[in-house]
Amino acid sequence: MRNKTINSAMCDARNVTEESLAGFDSITINSGILITGERSKALLNRYPVTMNVGTVLEVPDGQDIRVEQINGKGEIGPNADGTGVFLMVNGRLTIANDSLDAAQSYYRIMVNGKIVMPRSYQGQVTNIEVNGSIQYYPDGATILKSDSEIDDLFLVRATNPLYFCPGNLYFLDDGIDIGLLQSKGLRFGARRIVVAKSLLGQVASLVDEESEIIRVPDGTRLVGEDVDLKPKTIRRYGTKLFVRGDVTMQDEEALRALEYLYVDGTLRVDKNLEELFDEVECYYEDLKFFDPSINRIEDRTVVKIGSSMLKNHPAGLIVEDCAKVVLAEDISPEDILEKLHIQDCALVVCSEEQEDSVNLVARDVAMVHVSGREEPRSAASDILKGMLGMDRSERMNTQVINVSEYKM
Repeated sequence: MRNKTINSAMCDARNVTEESLAGFDSITINSGILITGERSKALLNRYPVTMNVGTVLEVPDGQDIRVEQINGKGEIGPNADGTGVFLMVNGRLTIANDSLDAAQSYYRIMVNGKIVMPRSYQGQVTNIEVNGSIQYYPDGATILKSDSEIDDLFLVRATNPLYFCPGNLYFLDDGIDIGLLQSKGLRFGARRIVVAKSLLGQVASLVDEESEIIRVPDGTRLVGEDVDLKPKTIRRYGTKLFVRGDVTMQDEEALRALEYLYVDGTLRVDKNLEELFDEVECYYEDLKFFDPSINRIEDRTVVKIGSSMLKNHPAGLIVEDCAKVVLAEDISPEDILEKLHIQDCALVVCSEEQEDSVNLVARDVAMVHVSGREEPRSAASDILKGMLGMDRSERMNTQVINVSEYKM
């Protein structure tokens, strides 16, 4: 029995032939986008083809449509020509000012992520499909980096009166030349504007009314990365911090010195410092208290846990943000309940004896699979099978193709 599995971001099946399909007993297409025509669609339906796809793009037969793909950041400018182009963007697509005709010239545009475009284009670019979010900016604005800080150097170099930041725009320097800012007639728009308290009165009148404004104490410093809060962090940046990332807090000296903290991410705090932490002015997207005596395994593709590993971590073990967690059969259900914490993982593989205990200690886990148990056939089970892996006989008789773009 010959099988074929295609795993791709985009699968172009417009030129598929009967000969290429007839040689297989089953064909599985796992793809974000499947491109077909009337002829190829009818052909696929006549053969044992299973399609697990996010979007089907049907192109009229005989029409010359070429596919262009961008992974990351892309931009459509006034001189772009999208005639006969299907544009797929995995990331962020910016449509520049005076580029409406250019954007409309594309056969189709699909954005998996974010699209940023002038406000006046709303509802006019009907050939765009967005799996994510749309952000509009004031017409005529110059687009800044996703996170930009306004200082005197920026003011001296500014030539356009209107600027837009797709992310956070920072006015933290309380010594900035407000006179120069106002004399140039500058205006700003942003998803979110972070401004020092003493500047709020002057800056508020210069920003787009749709921008969210966050007021922070004077002297707040920007930290653009994840932080493990230590005394050296305080010495480098000061006692008032705005952190673009996650923060881990387990040093008492650093916490005592801290006056203000805004975490644009997750704040993890040693549970032994909870009382001291309550005395500090802190803002965060997510807060987690942790026991430092419990070890952690994070951000792994595959993790295998055995009884010896749990014995080496008597206080317990947290497994977090992992794709696949496999539990050895020598781990008792009692040890799972006492020592193991599994959270935010995609798949946990365990024995039937362990299943009840795993379900009790697992939090935000997509799937728990019992080894040897058959699952009902579905799109979800196909994904599960891919994560578990094929047995030897299946591997011998299955052609597996893993690519970003595939043409049948």
